[in-house]
Amino acid sequence: MYAALFRHVLFPLYETRLRGRATLTYLEEMERSQWRPESELRELNWRRMLEALRFAEERIPWYRRRFADYGVRVKDVHAPEDLTSFPVLTKADLRAHGDELLAEGWTGKLHKSGTGGSTGEPARFYYDHATYEHRSAAALRADRWAGAEIGQRELYIWGIPPVEPRWKKWKRQLHEAAIRKKTVSAFNLSEARLAEVVDEIFRYQPNIIVGYTNPLYYTARYALDTGRKLPALKGIIATAERLSKHQRETIEAAFQTPVFDRYGCREMMLIGAECERHEGKHLNMENIFVEIRCGQRLAKPGEPGEVLISDLVCRSMPLLRYKNEDVAVVSDKPCSCGRGLPMLASVEGRVLDMIVGPDGQLLAGEFFPYFFKDHPTVARFQVHQDKVRAITIKLIPGDGFKPDVAQLIERDLRRFLGDRANIQVQIVDDIPVTKGGKFRMTVSEVPIEFGREAAA
Repeated sequence: MYAALFRHVLFPLYETRLRGRATLTYLEEMERSQWRPESELRELNWRRMLEALRFAEERIPWYRRRFADYGVRVKDVHAPEDLTSFPVLTKADLRAHGDELLAEGWTGKLHKSGTGGSTGEPARFYYDHATYEHRSAAALRADRWAGAEIGQRELYIWGIPPVEPRWKKWKRQLHEAAIRKKTVSAFNLSEARLAEVVDEIFRYQPNIIVGYTNPLYYTARYALDTGRKLPALKGIIATAERLSKHQRETIEAAFQTPVFDRYGCREMMLIGAECERHEGKHLNMENIFVEIRCGQRLAKPGEPGEVLISDLVCRSMPLLRYKNEDVAVVSDKPCSCGRGLPMLASVEGRVLDMIVGPDGQLLAGEFFPYFFKDHPTVARFQVHQDKVRAITIKLIPGDGFKPDVAQLIERDLRRFLGDRANIQVQIVDDIPVTKGGKFRMTVSEVPIEFGREAAA
C-alpha cells in the first residue's frame, strides 16, 4: 500500500514539486526512447556528441587549448572515426587541470564529487543539477529492468563508513526510511559481519538488493556454506566491480533470483546495464557517448578495447573522450528484448586489473575467479603485479586449507604464464578493501598493450 502511495503521490510530490527536479520527466522520455530503432538512437547519440564537442570548443578553456595543440576543429568531424585525432582526457588531466575544465561563465549550482582513488590519487570533478536528474532517471530505468519500482524496499551493500558521526547517521537513516531504502556497510567482510548482513536481509525483507559485486558474492558464499536460506527477492543488482560467471552462479544459487550486472563509474554514473534477457549491457545512449578503442581505431565486435566515455548532458564541466581505465567488448548482435540500445558484450575490468605474462600474454579479468573456484579452501585472495611483472598472490586460508595449496596454486598458474613468470604466494590474515569499500581481486602496475590475444 505504502509503495504505491510513495510511487504515485509522495515521490512525484517531493521530486517534482518540492525539489523542482525533472527526473520523472526524463525517466518517461527514456522509457519511450529505449524502444526506438538502434539506427535512430545512434544518430541521436552522435548528434549530441557533436553538440557537446562544439560547446567544449567554445566554452571550456582546456578543450579549446588542447584542440588547438592537436590542430583539430569540431567542424571537421563527420563520423566517430574522426575522433581519433582529438585529445583523450585522462585522470591525470582531471587532477591537474580541473579548473580549466569548468565552463566559462557558468553560474548554476554545482555538485562536487570524485573518483574513489583505488588506482592512485583521487580525481575531483563537478556536475550540474540537470546532469544529476538525467543520471538519476537512467538509474531508475535500469532498476525497472531488474524488477525494481520506486517505493519498494531496497537494501544496499555499499561503501559507507562503518562508523559515522551520530548526526550524519541519523540524517541518512531518516532519508532512507522515507524512500524505503536501507544501507549496510561493505567495508568489513569478516565472517561475523557477513552473518550480520544475512540477519539484516531477513529483518528488512527487501524486494531488491543492490551491492558491490564482491560483498554480494561473499554474502552468498557465507549463506550457502552455513545453510542459511535467504528470503525471496525480485532481483539483485551487482555493480561497481566486475562480475564473473562463477560469482553470478554463486549469488543466484544463494538468493534464488537472477543477478543483473551493471556497469558505471563515479565520473558519469551508469554506463550500461543488463535487462531481463541478460544478453549484455545496454548502453545509456541518451546520456553518454561510448567509444571502445583498440589503439588508434575503433575495436571490432568481440575485441577488447579501452573505454572512452563522453558526457552528453553536463555543460558545467563536460568530460569528453574520458579514459576511465576500463576494458570492454562491444556486442556483435542486438538484444532479443527488442530495445534499440546497443550493448556491451562484457566489461573486462580496469586496464590495471589485467595481469601481463612474461611474454606479453594477457590474463583476462575473469581468469582468477575461475582459477580459484578449484581451490575452495582459499577464503579470499588478491593478485598484485608490480612494474617489473613480479606477481604476488595473497591468500586468506579457509576451512581445510593445507600448506601445499600454495604450491599447487603457483604450479597451476605457471601453466598459463610459463615457467619464467615471477610468482610468489603469501599467506595473510586480512586483505583490506579500498577507501570506497571495494575489493580489488587483481592490481597490476603494468601498462597494457592492446592487439594481443587475452588468455582464456
